[in-house]
Amino acid sequence: MKQLITIGVTLLSLSAQAQLVVQNGATFFIDAGATVTVQGDVTASANISGTGKLLMKGTTLQNLNLNGFSVPNLEIDNASHVALGGAGRVEGVLTFTNGKLQLGANNLTVSSAGSFTGAAAGKFVETNGTGELRKELTAAGSVTLPLGVGSDYTPLQYQLTGGTYTSAFVAGRAINGGHPAKHPRSTDFLNNYWSLNRSGVAGATVTAVGTYVDPSDVTGTEADLRSMTYNGSAWTLGSAQDNAANTVTAAVPTNTGDLYAMNRFVLVSPKAFLQGAFNTTTGLMSDLLRNSSGAYTPGSLPASNLIPTSDPYRTSPYSSFFTHSNNSVPEALTSTAVLNDLASSENQIVDWIFLELRNNVTPGNTIQQTRSALIQRDGDIVDIDGVSPVYFKNIDAGNYALVVRHRNHLAMSQNPANAIGLSLSSTAFDFTNTANTALLGPAGAAYVQTGTSLKNVMWSGNGSMNNNVRYGGPANDKDYLLSTGLSGNAATVLTGVYNVNDLNLNRVVRYGGPTNDKDFLLNTPLITNGSLTRTQVLPN
Repeated sequence: MKQLITIGVTLLSLSAQAQLVVQNGATFFIDAGATVTVQGDVTASANISGTGKLLMKGTTLQNLNLNGFSVPNLEIDNASHVALGGAGRVEGVLTFTNGKLQLGANNLTVSSAGSFTGAAAGKFVETNGTGELRKELTAAGSVTLPLGVGSDYTPLQYQLTGGTYTSAFVAGRAINGGHPAKHPRSTDFLNNYWSLNRSGVAGATVTAVGTYVDPSDVTGTEADLRSMTYNGSAWTLGSAQDNAANTVTAAVPTNTGDLYAMNRFVLVSPKAFLQGAFNTTTGLMSDLLRNSSGAYTPGSLPASNLIPTSDPYRTSPYSSFFTHSNNSVPEALTSTAVLNDLASSENQIVDWIFLELRNNVTPGNTIQQTRSALIQRDGDIVDIDGVSPVYFKNIDAGNYALVVRHRNHLAMSQNPANAIGLSLSSTAFDFTNTANTALLGPAGAAYVQTGTSLKNVMWSGNGSMNNNVRYGGPANDKDYLLSTGLSGNAATVLTGVYNVNDLNLNRVVRYGGPTNDKDFLLNTPLITNGSLTRTQVLPN
């Protein structure tokens, strides 16, 4: 039979091998220097008073049901751990000798006069639910919350300078797993993060420092980790990453947020038009490579789709002319559903596109990284999920020039002297906007302006994938179409193909007959002038 101890008088010390119950209206007092050792559960319906210590020293999981009440000092010495029931408060010292204090859904508060001691691997506050560890403050200073995940000790430190403190506290949780909002293309990241919270702190400079365990808390390359904070909608780079000390540091300007580390990146949302697919009346591009019928059934993948599910620029014949830089992982669609018919037809995929991110040195800009991405009918260039901004990995926030290339169009480029700023939040840039002429080079040379609603459009006709479009002379696109695309037979017609010689992107390659590519070359990019040459304009 279990022993039940109900206390209503003042005691110096007590040993309880079973349960300790402090009833409502009772006075449980632990005198200075005294210790109440409990091997069973504790249930409180009133505060435990005094300046002594409550020692949780069981051999199986113990429940500490404080139910909103307080203890003067608390020691955890149980390899099977202690689970907190109801919110609780420690007025003095929270000591860890062995095992974890698991908060579950309950907050634990340590008073401004209180402190922590003894925490290390396997012995700490485990925030295994929505409950957080709180430390009250009356002034600026440094506070370390002894948090952990699993067996890993991952403390969270707050550094506060200046400000005022009114009923103030700082709080946190250590949460197992990669951050749910980390970018899906991130390959280097922590397997845990810290949820941050504070209240009653005004005008202070607040910095958070999280300590992780290497290698168990790291996926990928630790050297590529960068500290970051997340405010619920956007990421911000932190101030320091110390791989030797296994710490991530970041300023925390808001009361709530998350502290994390993953590889750095920048996001960009460009927009461009391909002349080969552009309809000057509708101001949209055709998606005949994806859907030959034009009859859309939202949610279905057209049986006629020709667009590859992985990056064509890494395969022949394109790989000889498009070289990836600082991007060794081949792009592939996250799902074939990316190519489905969509309810908003303007967002349907037209083709793959090739992007170069260059520095802003003028002259002498160089490629920092390349990416293959997707272009929609309305010109939006998106990542391999068909909707997200394009992600450049391990690129620092800063000013860059973006170049848009396509397998049979001449490239368009921003002027590095007017580079755009990129960061963890996506930056939009509209290559189609005629107001951006000064940033893109001269109209007519670098691109054509066309359409009912005038737009900048990339020159088509570059079937030979060099740096020009021409009908006659050496290495011209007409002869390349005939000799390479059609093996020298002008009567050959290739249908249902994804082919660089399909200059008008209608899934057919032909030299003669209706809507043939030879006449398209002459009449559209070269405006019927067989001696004209369009030369690609890129920064040096």
